[in-house]
Amino acid sequence: MNRCGNGWLALLLLMTAPILAAAAGSPTSSPSLNPVFNHPANTAQMKQMLSLVTQRLDGAAALQGQFTQRNHLHGLPLTLRSSGDFLVARGLGVDWHTLKPFAAEVVLTPRALIQRSGGTTQTLGADQQPGLAAVARTFDAMFTLDLPQLAQRFKLYGSPNDTGWVLGLKPRDAALAAHLAAVVVSGSDHPDQVTLYQAGGDRTEIVFSNVEVVPALSQAQRQRFSP
Repeated sequence: MNRCGNGWLALLLLMTAPILAAAAGSPTSSPSLNPVFNHPANTAQMKQMLSLVTQRLDGAAALQGQFTQRNHLHGLPLTLRSSGDFLVARGLGVDWHTLKPFAAEVVLTPRALIQRSGGTTQTLGADQQPGLAAVARTFDAMFTLDLPQLAQRFKLYGSPNDTGWVLGLKPRDAALAAHLAAVVVSGSDHPDQVTLYQAGGDRTEIVFSNVEVVPALSQAQRQRFSP
């Protein structure tokens, strides 16, 4: 499997592994891509539109808060739901801690993918999954709005809305685009929602709440990224 394919598997696992529980919710509808994709933009244009929020995030060591996640799976009549808390630490990775419908934790770092559930820990190293570092950098860039980093891997789209801004991303790499059609990140003072559109018609919507900018990580927070 190529490096891009490996990276995609890690990204998919991060977003879907914690919610492989019974479905609950309302019927899904056919998704359509966000209107932001009618507005292609370059890095300079996006930097201007997002200047206030990127200045706020530039000095942050991390973002933390709660999430509510809804997975709309093609062919299933109901929506899979989960919720929990997250920590995105610049340069360290993403800690995705699901609390409902059951407790599970997935930690993605440039060196490893760590799964903790039921008192057990499983670790997949970068030697087994060479794309981990690239996927970790991509998630970091999405949360911190690192536009030059995102522009390396995605075509950029952007527009303001009534409450803030919308950023659209389409993969440049054909192998990744075969799995991931697009990503939409929206917010005001920080990213408030991420939607991943998969090429097969599935989509994942993640809404963030009680988001805090962390100026410096504690030792306990750093340890969350250790196997």
